[in-house]
Amino acid sequence: MTKNTTPRIIIKEYRPWRGWLFSFVLIIFSGAIGWLLSYRLSPLPEQAPNRNLSSPAPISQKQLSHLQQENSRLRKHLARLQQELEVEQYTRADLNANLVNLQDEMVELTRQLSIYKGLAESLEEQGIHIHDLKFSKTATERLLHYRLVLTQGRRMDHLTQGQVHLAIHGVLKGKPVRFELDTLSKGNPLRFKFKYFQILEGEVFLPKNFKPTRVKIALLPEEHPSKAVEQTFSWRSLGG
Repeated sequence: MTKNTTPRIIIKEYRPWRGWLFSFVLIIFSGAIGWLLSYRLSPLPEQAPNRNLSSPAPISQKQLSHLQQENSRLRKHLARLQQELEVEQYTRADLNANLVNLQDEMVELTRQLSIYKGLAESLEEQGIHIHDLKFSKTATERLLHYRLVLTQGRRMDHLTQGQVHLAIHGVLKGKPVRFELDTLSKGNPLRFKFKYFQILEGEVFLPKNFKPTRVKIALLPEEHPSKAVEQTFSWRSLGG
């Protein structure tokens, strides 16, 4: 039995635009490769010499001499300015010191004026009085200067005299203590003798670590011991 062999027909789609597209892409790719190779292989342009690196022009002897003279002139001018500044600073410090001294003198004169004004008022009273007491520091540590002003009324038109007992109370090593003026000053007992007023001055040397709290004064007139005058001052009010 004979088989019938029927030939098969294969139909393929014809697309001519694909070849054109492939050719176009190939041309562009080849051109890009050629341009890149030509750019890489082209020689670099020679760099122009840098004019800024050229060596400076030499300085002439005349210019060098002029610069040296100018340098010397500036040095002298600077030295003169420094000297003037030192003189000005010294003068200013001296003026400030004089001003401080004048202010201190003014304060002291004002204080003395107030004392004498108070004296005029206390002279109208009877008996002797403790008009003023002040302590002031000195250049030596723990050494104090005291100033005691005593007055007597004008009606007591006679000379009065006697002793002054002055004691400084305070704390030393946590315990209350008292020091008499004779012990702290190491001098003669303090005495007064006046008709209207008297200013007594002296110095006391306080023990180390002693903290004063108050001062007690007693005036003991010889003619009338029963008319003793006592007064207590807090240490803060005395300026010490």
